[in-house]
Amino acid sequence: MATVNMSIRTDPELKAQAEEILSQLGMTMNGTINMFLHQIVRDRAVPLSLALPRFLSTEETLQEDLRKAKADRLNGVQYLTVDEVLANMDRVISEAEAWDESNG
Repeated sequence: MATVNMSIRTDPELKAQAEEILSQLGMTMNGTINMFLHQIVRDRAVPLSLALPRFLSTEETLQEDLRKAKADRLNGVQYLTVDEVLANMDRVISEAEAWDESNG
């Protein structure tokens, strides 16, 4: 299959940041751009949402998350404690095991 060279202009810092993220995803800039173009043609829309897991957040994202959590608390949003989450997990597991025993 014949190929054509493309040239784009972008900020060097943006390019470096994108290449770092793509590298972590096991991708190259060239491969990603080709994948993007194929998906545009196939879907007839601008697609593609790839992301690193949230646990690899940048410091800025972590700060944003903390600010949001603080704002949520000030607005009355309540979250479960770790103990409540674990208790709920234990309850669900017990219910699933009981269901398996009665239906197995």
